[in-house]
Amino acid sequence: MKTLNCFMPICLILIFAGILHAQTLSPKTAFKDDPQSHNMHLASDGKFLYTCNGGKAELGQITKFRLDGTKIASYKIKLDMRSLMYNKSDGNFYVNTYNHKFYKINDLKLGSYSEIYDFADRNEQSVPALSANGKEIYFMESGDVFIYSLKKGRLISTFSGLRTPGNAADGGTTIAVNKKHIYTWNAGEQTVNVYDINGKFQKSVKLSQGNYGFSLSFANGMLWVSADGNYDEGTWYGYVIK
Repeated sequence: MKTLNCFMPICLILIFAGILHAQTLSPKTAFKDDPQSHNMHLASDGKFLYTCNGGKAELGQITKFRLDGTKIASYKIKLDMRSLMYNKSDGNFYVNTYNHKFYKINDLKLGSYSEIYDFADRNEQSVPALSANGKEIYFMESGDVFIYSLKKGRLISTFSGLRTPGNAADGGTTIAVNKKHIYTWNAGEQTVNVYDINGKFQKSVKLSQGNYGFSLSFANGMLWVSADGNYDEGTWYGYVIK
């Protein structure tokens, strides 16, 4: 009994360390991506993964991958992109660019696109997301959510109080959405905040990999973030958050 008591503080420390480690979520999958600029955002049509870069319009591209992360091809899209969205209801890709321009991709292989909206009231670094039904566009600005109609481009709802950093580089203008949840993220702390679809806080999750503030995406049943290559090869990490 004396020997056990002697080692009890060490045992407690080890147990506590194990609990802390268990609270950090590891990615289910990861793959490399050479964006030529920044590893900005990710989307999926259910059959493939697609990434977009950002930073310089002349280097703009969308890259197609198999679900296992094997690269298929890159397509020149000469836009300075912030987010890439796939709408399964109409089969189209949409992108939001620096300086709040919103485009539909008309032909990925040909690199053709058309401007749909100019969301001049939104932050120029906004990284919006489409709702699961493809009818709404969600914008985040430092805890305030602005929801627009995709069909008409009109503001239809707002709410506030979500946890985000105060600057875009750490995730202050980034949001991800699925059928049941809204996600925000603090890249500096590698922490994702999970809310119900109405904005009620549920939990925070610490991620083990990925720290690029603009990259938070939801696609193919996973939440994604990148470790930005910064004009070199970066990495995408996919997480399953339950």
